[in-house]
Amino acid sequence: MTEEEKKKILEEIITSEEDILLKLRRLVEAAKPFLKVEEKTGRVVISPDSKFTNADKIFLLLLGKYFAMHCGILKNDVSTLSDISAELGIKRTTLPAPIQRLIRDGAIERPKEKNAYRVNPYKAEYALRKLKEKHLAEEKK
Repeated sequence: MTEEEKKKILEEIITSEEDILLKLRRLVEAAKPFLKVEEKTGRVVISPDSKFTNADKIFLLLLGKYFAMHCGILKNDVSTLSDISAELGIKRTTLPAPIQRLIRDGAIERPKEKNAYRVNPYKAEYALRKLKEKHLAEEKK
């Protein structure tokens, strides 16, 4: 097989920077109703307009940190259980169950650091779509 033949086969899975930016734009658009990121601190502000479960809040916090990192506000998007607890005001002991659910669903992942978590950007759009559906159902009640 020649190098040209290999390239032709592999180009079907290669993504462009434009595709990545388009995905990021869709992610931001879907997240806007649910969170904001403070410009100077990177603090994630979750909308008080919806009834969010702890899992929803954890996901939104980690998604906001992902955005803050890509804006250059934060150095990384990884949070420990203690960070999540402090930022959300949720007891640390109540975090493992919703975190395990988010990991199982693929919405968040565990990098090499122990007890640290970050959003899975490849599954975030799907998780936001589910959150939006839930939000719309609540509004209809």
